Amino acid sequence: MQQTSNSDSELPGADALEAVCEISGLDTTDAQLIHHRSNAVYLLPWASQHGAIARLAPDTELRQKRARVSIAVTRWLSEQAAEPISLLPLSGEQPVITAGAIATFWPYCPVSTPASLTDVAVLLRRLHDQPRPPFPIPEYRPLHRLREALALDERRKQSALSADDRQWIHKRADDLVDAYDSAQFPMGRGVVHADAHTENVVLDDGEWVLIDWDQCCIGPRELDLISGLPDHFQRPDAERREFLDAYGYHLLSWPGWRLLRDIAELHSIASYIRLAPHKPAAARQLGARVRSLRSGNRSVRWQAVP
Repeated sequence: MQQTSNSDSELPGADALEAVCEISGLDTTDAQLIHHRSNAVYLLPWASQHGAIARLAPDTELRQKRARVSIAVTRWLSEQAAEPISLLPLSGEQPVITAGAIATFWPYCPVSTPASLTDVAVLLRRLHDQPRPPFPIPEYRPLHRLREALALDERRKQSALSADDRQWIHKRADDLVDAYDSAQFPMGRGVVHADAHTENVVLDDGEWVLIDWDQCCIGPRELDLISGLPDHFQRPDAERREFLDAYGYHLLSWPGWRLLRDIAELHSIASYIRLAPHKPAAARQLGARVRSLRSGNRSVRWQAVP
């Protein structure tokens, strides 16, 4: 059984799941690990009437802050918004912190037909129409998590990155953050989800809602429209146009869109840096992404590693 750790380099395992569920009174019988990237996500099929989802992260100061914000924002949105935006977490005291892990619990909402980019756009329009909540939310810090991952990799006995690749990533991050700090964002600043895509949308009582609010922050609203930009996942142009039409703002007419795309793509390697020493598929995807970023080859198609 995997041991828990308070390091952000390794996600909590089955022993931590047992500990947090015991505190919450949730049944872990037949628990299934369904996602293992920035969080360890478990399906608890017998934890409630329709099952529940447990999201576990290492117990660090940053992860505690993220978990508390995700719970607070989703509960506030359920009371504030006239139409559904977010999935409401399970009732009870959350997050749960024990055994080197921090956990949040959510209803299980299986999706037989995936959401479309248009569905995502509608939810983002609703979110961006909301006022700022009456409690503090962190400000967006571009590439902060990537810098943490690089620092972690430098401390390892066997690094996931070569010294040359790490130096290039540092320099690229510095350049992008400098450009971000001097950029003007015409849509203004407010609450943003900061990880909105079709995999983070589920059906709840027949209504599409956003999940995975760990990266929610105050930042430029353009950040949430990255799904409508050309990227290494190569969505059809028609889907991107429908997304931006549904939202009501054509981000590609703004000259700064490439900056946000480049920040998002560089940020995406952070979780793979963390997981690479323990997960061969993550190591392979990390190598593929770094090579394509360094060469500027935008024809390379990236794959998400569960």
